[in-house]
Amino acid sequence: MKHVGIYLRLGLRNLWLHPARTGLTVLALAVGIAALTFLTAMNDGWMQNIRENFVLTEVGHLQIHARGFEQSHKIRDHIPDTRPLKSRLDSEPGILAWTERIRVSGLASAAGANAGVLVSGIDPLRERKVSRLADFISQGRWFGLDEAHATIIGDVLAERLEVGLGDKLVLMAAAPNGDIMSEVFRVRGVIHSGVMDIDNLLTLIPLASARKWLGMATAGNGGEYGGVTDIVIRADSFADVNPLKQSLSAAFAGQDLEVLRWMDIDPMAEQWSQFADAYTWIVLAVVILVVLAEVLNTMLMSMHDRIREFGLMGALGTGAMQLFAMLMWETVILVCIGGLLGFVMGGWASAYYGEYGLDLSRFATAFSFMYMSPIVHPQLTFDGCARILGAAIIGAMIAGLYPAWKAARLEPAVAMREI
Repeated sequence: MKHVGIYLRLGLRNLWLHPARTGLTVLALAVGIAALTFLTAMNDGWMQNIRENFVLTEVGHLQIHARGFEQSHKIRDHIPDTRPLKSRLDSEPGILAWTERIRVSGLASAAGANAGVLVSGIDPLRERKVSRLADFISQGRWFGLDEAHATIIGDVLAERLEVGLGDKLVLMAAAPNGDIMSEVFRVRGVIHSGVMDIDNLLTLIPLASARKWLGMATAGNGGEYGGVTDIVIRADSFADVNPLKQSLSAAFAGQDLEVLRWMDIDPMAEQWSQFADAYTWIVLAVVILVVLAEVLNTMLMSMHDRIREFGLMGALGTGAMQLFAMLMWETVILVCIGGLLGFVMGGWASAYYGEYGLDLSRFATAFSFMYMSPIVHPQLTFDGCARILGAAIIGAMIAGLYPAWKAARLEPAVAMREI
């Protein structure tokens, strides 16, 4: 500890000998670390935003299907009776909410036009706890109680079909037995989500109506029940997704069911997450190079100015390792000061915009395709800070090695003759 104190005092004294040069280097380091801190927080914030929006818009954290349905998308591959599953879903730790759906491709016809649609039969009450579809209502209202023949459609689809609130819409789709079934519904609401598949294709109807229409309802002693194509689960957090999949897969083993995570259902969302991680490491590499260049330049100049000093120290008995340690400590001090200032600047910007958001509404259309909200809230996480700290330390140590090694190899007699 005694030697560390000496090295620290020597390092501070030597850096202060050239305050302008040291100040410029510290400023460059601070700006670089601040930018990296804010960009890392931005990256973590918008990726969390994309994941949450993707999951809560429609997909859910996990889905349970009859085996093969996600590949075939045929309604014949459905779960005929969900009653044996419900008690497990209600008691499973980590599940915040769950709902049932019937999902089938069909044709929608109105007086003026027709279009291909994706019909989704939903439980109106449970759906609000799992997805944000009810929040996207731009006209009309969400389903009320006992609305058997109501439908809510995407706004682009409504324009194509030339229908509005209160208009009739005929839906046709194939039942599990292959028969083409049709039913008349009346438009109760219009959705605008900014997501192409929802606004262009989605048609929501009550789950009970979907079961009756497609012949999937069954009357039993416990009341009416029926089949579904999807059981959609909202977990407490993303950290619970993998444990939930393992637990539910084990619980429903042998029942010809499959449990899929959100990234299994749409690998593109997972690829966006992987791209964001790669982007973070690229930025880290660039910052390491910038730190290395700045520190290396400063330390080489410092060493060149002090060659005679190093020669004198060597002649008086200072060992090569002591000279090496002294130069390395100067590098550490330089990076610590610049890094601390950078963390303060970047952390303040991240906290400010994390609270109030960064408005990128001018890019809202492009962001909607990635399930990204136009108001981004940076999130400075522990992992993000650890990556930045690691990058700065690695860059500093690499940059300080060569000057320190070169100073340690100086011959005192030769060094003292330098002008």
